[in-house]
Amino acid sequence: MVRHVKMGSTIKKFAHSIPSLNIEASVQPITRSVLRMKLTIVTDFDWNDRIHGNIAESFWIWVEDPNSNVIYHYEYFTLLKKQAVRKEEISLVFTIPIHEPLPSQYYVRCASDRWLGSDDMFAVSFQHLILPERHPPHTDLLDLRPLPVTALGDMNLAALYKFSHFNPVQTQIFHTVYHTDSNVLLGAPTGSGKTVAAEMAIFRLFRQYPGQKAVYIAPLKALVRERMDDWKIRIEQRLGKRVVEMTGDIAPDMKAIAAADLIVTTPEKWDGVSRSWQNRSYVQKVTLSSLMRSIY
Repeated sequence: MVRHVKMGSTIKKFAHSIPSLNIEASVQPITRSVLRMKLTIVTDFDWNDRIHGNIAESFWIWVEDPNSNVIYHYEYFTLLKKQAVRKEEISLVFTIPIHEPLPSQYYVRCASDRWLGSDDMFAVSFQHLILPERHPPHTDLLDLRPLPVTALGDMNLAALYKFSHFNPVQTQIFHTVYHTDSNVLLGAPTGSGKTVAAEMAIFRLFRQYPGQKAVYIAPLKALVRERMDDWKIRIEQRLGKRVVEMTGDIAPDMKAIAAADLIVTTPEKWDGVSRSWQNRSYVQKVTLSSLMRSIY
């Protein structure tokens, strides 16, 4: 191509040094208006310390609608040298909106932050995307006989409660929460016993998966403190399980977190911690996550 035999291999070498990423995308509808998009990124160039340095290369990645020219998501992505050299697969997961009628496709674009012309674009087709039902039905509250707390099958657990029977909501969800590993979305008003439902799942974790951790995420620091005051007595002192608080105001040492059976935290704190889950062994041991919000 260049009509220079000796320089051909050299030019090819430098051409392969231009930062480039190989990106594959998959989408999954969460609701009729929200999509979960996962980008799988693999390095598509040869790292050279003289050209790229010995730390990292940075890129901008964004998702846009070609029809409306609206950018629905963007982020600054840093590719570390070790990731590039090892050709590691890196995953980026985020949510984007989608509107009806469905667009034919979205564009995913990637551009180097330092290299002019080092960019790429590919289309994510929605031709075969199947959205959830427009109005998924809720589960009717059945007229069941209240379940006694002795159904927990452990007198120590039953003794934690001042009442003798679970309420209608707790009775209906008891088997799913306490005897299965199914994911559960419980929407119920304030005072309907959602915290007790979370405790059922936590007790199952303690019984079935010893050595693993549970995370309870409360929307406010005040609610975290309220749970800590209660569970320090009922779960830590009576059951012998270690409970730690993790908020912006309180950051326990690593030994305390590593030894904890139950972590009580806020969404903002856990989001920051879990983003680096590869480097945090205690996050990798989390088997149960419970996010509590009241629905009005």
